[in-house]
Amino acid sequence: MNNDICHEISKIKSDNFFNLIEEMTSEIEVEILQAQGINNVLSLLRSQDLFHIFQIDCEELQDLRNRACLRLNNGEYMIRPAIKENLDYCINILKRKLHEQQPHILDGQKQKQDSNKEPDFFVNTFINNNSENMNRSKYRYQCSAPTRRFASSVYTLGGRNVYQLLRLNLPGAFPSIPTLESYNKEYCTRIEEGDFRFDELSSYLNKINCSYAYISEDCTGVIGKIQYDVASNSFIGFCPELNNGVPMLRQYQTDDFLQLEEWYVTLKKSSLVNIHTVQPITTKGSPPFLLSSFGTDNKIDAISILFRWLYIYEKCKTNKIIIVGFSTDADPKYLRAMRLATGYFAQLPNIDLLNKDNIFEIQIPNSWSWFFLRKKQLFLCMQDPIHVATKLRNRLLSTTASLIMGDYPVSVKDLQTLIDKYSKLDHNLVLSDIYVKDRQNYASCLKISSTNVLDILDQNKSTFGTHCYVTILRFVTLAYIDKTTDILKRLFFAWSNVFICRLWFTWIRHKLIIDTGKKSQHSQIPPYKTIEHHFMTFPAFHSIELNAHMLTYIVLLVLNNKLPIESLNIFLFSSQPCENIFRSARSLTGPFSSMTNFTVQEFLSKTRKISILNEIKSFEESNFDSNAIKFPIHHKQSRSKLFPSMSTNLHEITMDSIEKSIYDGYKYAKSFAEKLGMSSILIKKKVFELNDLCSNIRKDLEKMIYINDDSVLDNDDNCDSDEEADCYSLATDAEDESESDDSETENECKTSTKDGFNSMRIFSTISDKEKYKFFEVEINGKLKYMHKQTAVRYLTNKNIKLSSDRLVRVQKMNKQ
Repeated sequence: MNNDICHEISKIKSDNFFNLIEEMTSEIEVEILQAQGINNVLSLLRSQDLFHIFQIDCEELQDLRNRACLRLNNGEYMIRPAIKENLDYCINILKRKLHEQQPHILDGQKQKQDSNKEPDFFVNTFINNNSENMNRSKYRYQCSAPTRRFASSVYTLGGRNVYQLLRLNLPGAFPSIPTLESYNKEYCTRIEEGDFRFDELSSYLNKINCSYAYISEDCTGVIGKIQYDVASNSFIGFCPELNNGVPMLRQYQTDDFLQLEEWYVTLKKSSLVNIHTVQPITTKGSPPFLLSSFGTDNKIDAISILFRWLYIYEKCKTNKIIIVGFSTDADPKYLRAMRLATGYFAQLPNIDLLNKDNIFEIQIPNSWSWFFLRKKQLFLCMQDPIHVATKLRNRLLSTTASLIMGDYPVSVKDLQTLIDKYSKLDHNLVLSDIYVKDRQNYASCLKISSTNVLDILDQNKSTFGTHCYVTILRFVTLAYIDKTTDILKRLFFAWSNVFICRLWFTWIRHKLIIDTGKKSQHSQIPPYKTIEHHFMTFPAFHSIELNAHMLTYIVLLVLNNKLPIESLNIFLFSSQPCENIFRSARSLTGPFSSMTNFTVQEFLSKTRKISILNEIKSFEESNFDSNAIKFPIHHKQSRSKLFPSMSTNLHEITMDSIEKSIYDGYKYAKSFAEKLGMSSILIKKKVFELNDLCSNIRKDLEKMIYINDDSVLDNDDNCDSDEEADCYSLATDAEDESESDDSETENECKTSTKDGFNSMRIFSTISDKEKYKFFEVEINGKLKYMHKQTAVRYLTNKNIKLSSDRLVRVQKMNKQ
């Protein structure tokens, strides 16, 4: 660097500036500055992030990005360390030289920034609000909007005791709990059982500027207990009646004690709570929205589930919300509903799902003999991949199945031997990972299918079968759950599993025919259960097939600009939003409480708190002001924040690249069939090549699993509820007219030896405005008013409990 240039460093511009930078670094650093329009020293020193430009998905920057960055295996980009160090060195040199020549420039800029910077961090807002309240009467305390949001977050996360502790020791800092409750209404109103909150959903999606969403549905066990809800004047805990799969709102309202007593005898109590969550499809990972929740005993058929999905779809469409699809766990009822909805070896001859506007449609090439899904879909369906993974694990651990792949068995004994023979440092497995009774252990799925375990299994020829099966389990994780997998890799993993399963199924079919001495004719298919005895469960098989088709369908819709590119974040398309709400609800207990279970009404209360917290988090994450409230982020969530916009490059997705990934998956599956010794029978029966294999298995599945459902959709949604209401009304009138004498004696409660009821809410007189909360009953010949919750306690014979242990709870919740 010559002395003349150093003497006039603040005036260096254009070519002189670029020559100086190239002299200190190299040509690539100059191109990075030129791409951003930085052509002088002062603009370089003012720049906050020189590499932010590479987070922009721009074709013009692709060449520069490829030369300046390293592309990681997950598709993300990282700046080459030497380039970053060169520019940092250059900036430090220029800063030091400029400060030596003209110290007033840097000092003046710093002073100007300090003078213009207002103390607007949240801590300052919080202290200022508290200071102002200290000069007011405690009855006139006021809270700013950020302070109200902070107070709501503290109350939800810490509970009542923590909140009261802070409020008592920091007077004026936090509003009272009743005041806080009034504030919370702006974030979330009361959540009622059976209420589908479409208006609130529309408002939420408008705030985050989103119109596409996935919907998930799931259930969890609850305490089967009846409770009275004062706000809705309803009894919560009875199983709601369903009309086309949709529960009616406030079904169990009554002012007649005898009616409540009859319900206790004739109606079933809810042992589960069913919820629907909406996952927005956005770039910033917005939290899910709770659409509805209601109690159930899970006695519902697949067609009612489908009718409920149609109801949700149409209501969302009315609110200009595009539902891309529904996701559930791998329960057989939900799987059947998905097959009926998508036409996967199923049809609904009396219901035309496709006679609607703006349905999804793709063009399927004639050469795609392996694609079994129709080209038009009202919405898509995805089986939760975590549940699919646990089903695969449970099948491996099963003591009744006899899995075999070619010449090799698939057995948990191979994993047992691995644990006994090798050091834990080599595989990281423990005996609990192969504990058969813990059927929902997804962490065990990850450990069993780790690369270390696969490498050890691949070293021993006798464990080739188990190695292939565990590979299927790993590919489910990589295709649908892992957030870092490239979309073309997802297709490869998904279809590799499909083709492995098709080859396996076809081999078992022909092997069984040969073993039983039958002639190998196409029409002869061994019994369903016989094949399944040596195969994975058919729900898992169909889920693997269905999910791969749905993933491909979504990719094609994105390719044709019919869905946003964010739809390719397929890990959002699952029932895990429901599971997350269940986990959050169980954790919302005070620090001195060990209760992790809840009734239906308690769950509704907890989910409202969760909804409020999610709303606040969503607001604060989109608030780029320094006054925003900061929430802790788990280290696993913050780990993959490097260039998230670069994880999917739309220019790489073409029909050719899609087909290549899928055909590569078939080649990979063929290599397994050859390695396992399945290829000889498949070649002999002419079902080893792709078109022959897929044509053969398609015909087999049409004969074995095809569904023809003749159900009819009842469009009169209010008919049943109105007739039922009229029925109750007529019955009540008839009783009043013809059995008035009997009714007086029937309304009389059991006699009591007590005149006072200090421990129970039974009164001789009450105010008119409180009467709706009470039953009129006769006790010892005297008219009394019994609170409806007291009536519930009076009619309850035993308290039902659920274990706090997840494994025991799942096993026992259906025995209530």
